[in-house]
Amino acid sequence: MAGAVDGRMLRLAFWAEIMTSIKDANMSWPGFSYTEAEWTRMEPLADAVAPFDAGRFKVVNAVVFIALAAVAIVGVFLPLATVLFPVAAETPALPFVALLAAVCFLTIGLGLPVSMLVAAPLSAGSATREHLAALSYDAELWSKVAFQMRRTTLIMCGFLVPGVLLFIAYNIDGGPIITVLKWVSWGALLVSTGDAARQRRVRARRAAQKS
Repeated sequence: MAGAVDGRMLRLAFWAEIMTSIKDANMSWPGFSYTEAEWTRMEPLADAVAPFDAGRFKVVNAVVFIALAAVAIVGVFLPLATVLFPVAAETPALPFVALLAAVCFLTIGLGLPVSMLVAAPLSAGSATREHLAALSYDAELWSKVAFQMRRTTLIMCGFLVPGVLLFIAYNIDGGPIITVLKWVSWGALLVSTGDAARQRRVRARRAAQKS
């Protein structure tokens, strides 16, 4: 049975593990909502992912994505910025921010699917593969996930342009407030992640006791 699962199925399982962890922490991710029927499918997919494989996927996916982002910056953004804006002091705000948003859209819109495409088969061991079995509507569910990723990326990059321009136009200085909010958000993320991991361990023990 191990090795018989295709890449799309693996990506869906790892995505389900991430999303159910967020749900278990009583949180939601804007732009990524699912029906009860879809959660009913995603929860067993998440349970099928071995804890070590889940952690390995997050690490490998992050490393691959960062590498792709570095390639986009060095190979696309910097050369185009050098050609379009040869005099840095005379760089117009709108074209520069539009270029930045376009590269961000390229990096996230293409980089994230590619990083998942690479990370999923590298991260899934036999303990995960042998517990996965595709159902007829899994392809439709993954299509929805892929659409949500593209939509969220488009919205994020769309807001980037006016947001940066407002900071430039009004000479806004984020200062210590932005720094504090950033660290608070990171702290909240770490707490929720730890709580979700704890709840998964409890759920796994209960499942083991029932079996």
